[in-house]
Amino acid sequence: MDLYEINDVRTDKEFRTTSFSSFKKTQVKKELLNSIIATKVEPACYWSAELICSGHFIELWEIIIAYVSRHIHLGSPKLPLYISLRMEAFKEIMCNGYVGNELSLRNNSKIRQLFAEVMATLCYARKKHSFSAVKIKKSEEFSMAVVSTKLKAPNVSYADIGFKKEDPKELFIAINELSYHLSKESSNGYSACYWLEWLIEFDAICRKNKHPLVAERRGWCSVQDKYSKDSIWVVWDIIKARTEEDGCPTTSKIVEALLDMFCLRYTSGVAKRRKYLIYNCISLLTEKVDMSIPIWNDKNVIMNIVGKINTVYREIKKNQKEPATSYLFNGLERSNIDKTRERLEMMNKMMTTGTR
Repeated sequence: MDLYEINDVRTDKEFRTTSFSSFKKTQVKKELLNSIIATKVEPACYWSAELICSGHFIELWEIIIAYVSRHIHLGSPKLPLYISLRMEAFKEIMCNGYVGNELSLRNNSKIRQLFAEVMATLCYARKKHSFSAVKIKKSEEFSMAVVSTKLKAPNVSYADIGFKKEDPKELFIAINELSYHLSKESSNGYSACYWLEWLIEFDAICRKNKHPLVAERRGWCSVQDKYSKDSIWVVWDIIKARTEEDGCPTTSKIVEALLDMFCLRYTSGVAKRRKYLIYNCISLLTEKVDMSIPIWNDKNVIMNIVGKINTVYREIKKNQKEPATSYLFNGLERSNIDKTRERLEMMNKMMTTGTR
């Protein structure tokens, strides 16, 4: 039998709240994010492989998207172009016989290499200070008395570049303010983020009150038809228009890549969960951006990690459950997360040897 092939009898239903090695899914996600932040490449590869072997691909992409948009953003401004390409490569593999059979992807060498490359790239990417959300006081911010004190746009023409005839009229003033702060006249990233938060929160309140906002359909958003009238697309229309106005082809491509990530498996809850992708767009339009920053300083370092990725799967394979032998392991205490961390530190030295 292949030393690196996973041969496990469990179904995807058995991995709903746990990982392949029986860790809590929430704990694995936390460990993965912490490993990437700490530039611990091998642990990042291990915890991502735990999610891969459990079929938790959307959760893995959510972590990648969140990290790129919140912790890296302008530190490596062209990184979204790379992530978008890898996302498309994943979709292509997925559509080649794996839809409804996601667990089989764990033995696909291209998938293993793809995510190993992404993990190593994220770990070594140049970072910026993490975005902090602009706070909205729900009890105050939506009264006209408070809203009127926040208005800075000199007129109501700024919304015209993206606001459509059938868009909710309740959003017009907020959209006008957002558009103004994204314009060269203001170029105020903080204020733009404030109005983004205001719009997201207002939409959430309307949904909670059973009166969801319905915007004019945007044909350009790659989402299910039932989501194509969500109000967040009005925001994206403004961003797309301001990006085109900016006139930088590279910025346009990056914004499109960020939009692709935003649309991945989109539901109405995505707007709040992936808002830092929009923060990233706002920064691109309102701050000085160094487009000369490379995605990789040394691609050989990345490929060295990719070439050793099967050692991680060999480690995880020790925890598989096989039909004829699973009874042998009944009653054995599974390694706890602390012991796993110790093993990962040892493996990390082996995998990263010669990579710096």
